[in-house]
Formats: sequence, structure tokens, C-alpha cells
Amino acid sequence: MNYTKLQELLINFIKEQARDKNLILGLSGGIDSALVAHLCKKAVGEKLFVLLMPTKYSKKENLDDALMLCDHLQIHHKIIYIDEVLCAYEKICQDLSHLRFGNLAARVRMSLLYDYSALHNALVVGTSNKSELMLGYGTIYGDLACAFNPLATLYKSEVFELAKFIGVHENFIQKAPSADLWPNQSDEKDLGYKYEVLDEVLKALENNQSLENFDENLKNLVLERVQNNAFKRKLPTTLKNTYDLA
Repeated sequence: MNYTKLQELLINFIKEQARDKNLILGLSGGIDSALVAHLCKKAVGEKLFVLLMPTKYSKKENLDDALMLCDHLQIHHKIIYIDEVLCAYEKICQDLSHLRFGNLAARVRMSLLYDYSALHNALVVGTSNKSELMLGYGTIYGDLACAFNPLATLYKSEVFELAKFIGVHENFIQKAPSADLWPNQSDEKDLGYKYEVLDEVLKALENNQSLENFDENLKNLVLERVQNNAFKRKLPTTLKNTYDLA
């Protein structure tokens, strides 16, 4: 892949989407948001603002890396600890599973991003990659919500390659992918396979190629996730028109 051309295309895409508005995104300490921050900074400069929204379960190294990136790129930022909000919900919704707690945390973060987007006249920029979108590995109205998403056409393996190309700090590249939603949470542990393996199946599926040479369990997992999470990749269904109902 021509990463010089890809970087140029993504920066121009971000500029076109932003127009006269500011941009805001959540910076987690992971590679996806770090890459988007780099691209947005190149595209809009001082018009970028980020929120860092850790919980008591968040790894200190993720917050440290996010702060390091803000300092390196000179990005306007604010840290908001969201534990107080989550604890209030936990009192109402008892016996929260890891999955429900993770979804709740993702939606609280997105609520804050949209609130600050109004405050700063900013568009919320998405940070989900193509692999996550195809597999449904994200929270609807949480991390999947955004005004636009620069990484939506990049597989996770391509995110790593582009991040290396544009000089994202090694801390982000070497770190195991994790949404950091609960202690020791790992994306690849949740999914059961490494992204580089999943991406091979996803690419074959997208290109209508045969899947017969892939491991049966791997193939079935990918097919099941892609089919069962199709609703996350669609906008809500609405009436096409109402003028003929009078």
C-alpha cells in the first residue's frame, strides 16, 4: 500500500469534513485514537481538542501515553475521570457484567464528547477501524458514534502500518490492543484471535474469495460476528416520506 498517498487522502478527507468547525475525539492511549489524533492535528492544527476519560480500571500507562501524545503534538486536552458517573449507574443497575459495564463506560465517554462538541463547536471524530466495524467489536451509541470516521476503511493491521509510517510513538505500536474497559481486558483475548489473522479472513470475505483454507473455528467466528452485528453498521431505518399519509 502507498502510505504516503493514504496519509494525504485521509488528511484531505478530514479537512473536507471539518470545514469551518473544530474537531474533538476521545484519546484512550491506544493506537487507533493516537493515529486519528496525528491525522487530525495535521489536518486542522489548533482546531483539535481531545478528552482523556479514564476510570479506576484504566492502566496508568495508557493515560501517561495519551498525555505524552498531547504534549508532543501540542493538542488542547482535558482529563475527566468518569468513575463517579459509572458508580451512580452501578447503584441503579446492579450486578453489571463486564460487557454491560464496558458498554456503559463507552456511552458515558461518548456523551461527554458530544457535550464538549457543542461547547467547542466541534465535530466528534470516530476512531474505530474497519476490522472492529466488520466484526461488530464496538458499542452502538458509544465508541461507534461519530460525525465521521477516518479509519473506517482501514483494517487493524493497516492501522499499525500507517501508524509506523507517520511516526506514532512506539509505545502505541507495541501495546496490545485493548479498550481498557476492565482489568486485563484485551481485544484479541475477547475475539479469540490476533487481528492479523482475523484481517486475512475479513479481506477474503470482502473480496468474495473462498474461505475453505481457513481454520473452521476461525471462519465460523468471523462469519457469525459479521452477520450478527450487521445492525451496528447501519443507520436506523426511517420512513422515506410521509407526504402521502394525509
